[in-house]
Amino acid sequence: MARPIKRGLDYFPLAVRAFEDEKLDDLHYDYGPMAQHIYIRILMLIYANGYCLELSEKKLINKLHKVLGPKWVERTEIELAVRACVNLGLFDKDLFEEGVITSPKIQEQFIFAAKRRKEVDISKYWLLDSKTMEKLGILLSMDKKKDKKQKKQVNVNNNSVNVSKNSVNVDNNTQRKRKSKRDILIKKDKSIYGYPKMHFLTQLIIDRKYISEVDANIMKYNILFETAILDYGYENVLSGVNYLISYAKNPTPPIDDKYSFMKVSLITNLERFKKLEDKGGIKFEEWFKNGFLQVDR
Repeated sequence: MARPIKRGLDYFPLAVRAFEDEKLDDLHYDYGPMAQHIYIRILMLIYANGYCLELSEKKLINKLHKVLGPKWVERTEIELAVRACVNLGLFDKDLFEEGVITSPKIQEQFIFAAKRRKEVDISKYWLLDSKTMEKLGILLSMDKKKDKKQKKQVNVNNNSVNVSKNSVNVDNNTQRKRKSKRDILIKKDKSIYGYPKMHFLTQLIIDRKYISEVDANIMKYNILFETAILDYGYENVLSGVNYLISYAKNPTPPIDDKYSFMKVSLITNLERFKKLEDKGGIKFEEWFKNGFLQVDR
C-alpha cells in the first residue's frame, strides 16, 4: 500500500526581520502586538495543514479564542485582527470569503519548505502562476516527475506482457531474472556517476543560461545558495541572483570566473544591505538595482 502524501509542515521558517514587513508593521501599528501574534498563530494552523486552511471565519475565530484563552484576549479583538490581516492582503480576500485561508506568500514559503519532497499536492486553491513557479524552480521538477511516472507506467505494462511470455518458456523467465539483477547494478552505477542533485537556484541559473548543466562548480553553487538563504532570507537571495544573471549578460569588463563573481557580488551586497541601519523602507531588490552592485573578481 502506497504511503499517503504528507500535506503539512512540521515547522516553517520565520525571517528575523519579518516584523519589519510593511503589512505586519501596519498590523502592529493599528491593532497592537496581539494582532501580530494572532497572525503567526494562523500561519501555524495553515502550515500544519499544508498551504491553505479550509475554515470559515467564524470557526477560525472560535478556534483562536480557545487557543489563546478568553482570559487573555477578547473575541472582538481576534475578529478585528483577522479582518485586518485580510484587508492588508496577508490573506487572499476572495478565498477567505469562501472559507479558505491562504495567500501567494504563504504558498511560496510552503513550496520552499517542501522542496525536498518527492510529491506535493497543489491541486486546490493554488494561487502561484507558472512564471512564479518557474522562478522557484518547481515547474521543471514537476514536469520531470510527471514524465518519470508515465515512463514507469509503460514499464509496468511491458512487464505484464513479459509475464505471459514467461509462462510459456521457463528458460526465458530465468534469463529475465538474471537480466534484472544486471540492470539493477547498472542503475546503481549510474546513480553514483550521474549528475549531482540541483538546488532550485542552481537550476534557475542553468535555465537562464548563466552556466551550463555540466559546469564543474555546480556543487559549489548548491552550497552557496543554500547557505545564503539561511543567512539572508529566500526573497533577498532570489532577487540578488536574478539581478546578477541579468547583469552578467553584458558585463563590463567580461567575467572570467562566473562562480567567484556570483559568490562575491551576491554575498557582499547581501551583507552590506543587512548592516544598513536605516534602509528608508527600501527593499533589497530595489536597493540592489540602484547602483549598489559591488563586483569584486
